[in-house]
Amino acid sequence: MNSILRPLFLATALLFGATAHAALNPAFVSAEARWIVHADLDALRATTLGQELVSAIEKAQADATGGTIGLDVARTLKTIGTLTAYGTNLTADPKAIDGALIASGTPELRKIVESALLQGTLAQPKIFAEDTSFPFPAYTISHAAPKGQPADQIQVIIVFPPEPVIIVGKSKAQLLKAQEVMRGAAPSLAKAPGSPLGRFVANAEGAHLFTASVVPADNVFPENAPQTRMLRLASAGSLALGERGENTFARAELLASSGANADKLAKILQGMVAALSLAETTDKQLAEFINSTSVTRTGDLVKLDLAYSSARLAAMAQSVRASMEKPAARTPAPPAPIVTGRTLAEWTATASTAPDSDPANSSVTRTIEDVELKNGSTITLGWRLNGGKGVRYQRVEITPAQGGAPLVFRSDMMQAGNNRGAQTARFSFPGADGVYALKITYANDPEGKAAYAVSVRDPRPAAPEKK
Repeated sequence: MNSILRPLFLATALLFGATAHAALNPAFVSAEARWIVHADLDALRATTLGQELVSAIEKAQADATGGTIGLDVARTLKTIGTLTAYGTNLTADPKAIDGALIASGTPELRKIVESALLQGTLAQPKIFAEDTSFPFPAYTISHAAPKGQPADQIQVIIVFPPEPVIIVGKSKAQLLKAQEVMRGAAPSLAKAPGSPLGRFVANAEGAHLFTASVVPADNVFPENAPQTRMLRLASAGSLALGERGENTFARAELLASSGANADKLAKILQGMVAALSLAETTDKQLAEFINSTSVTRTGDLVKLDLAYSSARLAAMAQSVRASMEKPAARTPAPPAPIVTGRTLAEWTATASTAPDSDPANSSVTRTIEDVELKNGSTITLGWRLNGGKGVRYQRVEITPAQGGAPLVFRSDMMQAGNNRGAQTARFSFPGADGVYALKITYANDPEGKAAYAVSVRDPRPAAPEKK
């Protein structure tokens, strides 16, 4: 069931967060609203960016389900007409967010969503449930609490009122009030000319996505960020995105808290635009985008307007999607070292045409003179095959430089190691401090590919005694 709902919710989320043209209907929004987000997906699907977005959603749905769900994403999305969300509470805490989301579309939209919810009540009754307390069909979606935690908490409620819409909210009171606003039984934004958001409704005309909000008391951005300083001069603002001819446009409006602050806002934005226009760029379209940006002021309202090629934006989106789909080339890990501590000798195998069992390959010696060793020093014999074969160390003879009987260490007396193709054999030197000669006996790689090394690591000095 999750695999069915996931692509549906993903599609809605992507469309809701992307650019979406019909003007916002203020009669759908409560007069108490302090923030609004409105999208018309019918208009979006006809645009260059909309077509690219649908393509991206189809790819995401196929990846999420492995192609096992025969859902025509493009046709399913066509059932969604508009999405309007609003609320009265501005907070970063998702549990405290109120308001409602109103989705309108074709009759098939209600059938698809209610069918998915009904299937959920059968497959996962702890998460999906019918709510019979409403005078019309309603369903709750809860979060399954881990064992030992408090009982499940209702996350959202989805209702299907007689009006041709679907309403989503977090409480019964919010949903019933949203229906009353739509029916004209409660004040709406259309009948509240004094609302700070009412002045921005005309800004939604011709846009695919429109959002407006009063400035929250708490800082949304960091304390000293430029955005924070500008928002302190405003009481409300809006943003509209849409397509005008061959260009995608963005139009932002800020309602200053006073005439003096409107003048400051206009000067700040004009300065930022002027600075951008002086930036050097070899991208002709980007230069046109920067130069198309304009700042105007009408009373206490400051407007920023800019536009950019829709085809160019779609190409950028395709490039980003391609880079996300193509796995980054893995940088191979560097080969592990075959020496530990001080290197005494390094060499490579000697290529040979003789059989592997020939004495020239099976038993080769190398002597390293004048090696200073200390009691407890660790001697490491390292080698890397590099595609070769037949490599192994057989024995090490350690003889004092001034002469005497050697100490002999066979391979079975050494500690073997293997790290990313770097093979080692280690042993500890038990003799007295001094200068020695090391005679290494090993098997040669007849292909001449293997690498060899001998190294030594002195013991750590003893810690001073505490007085």
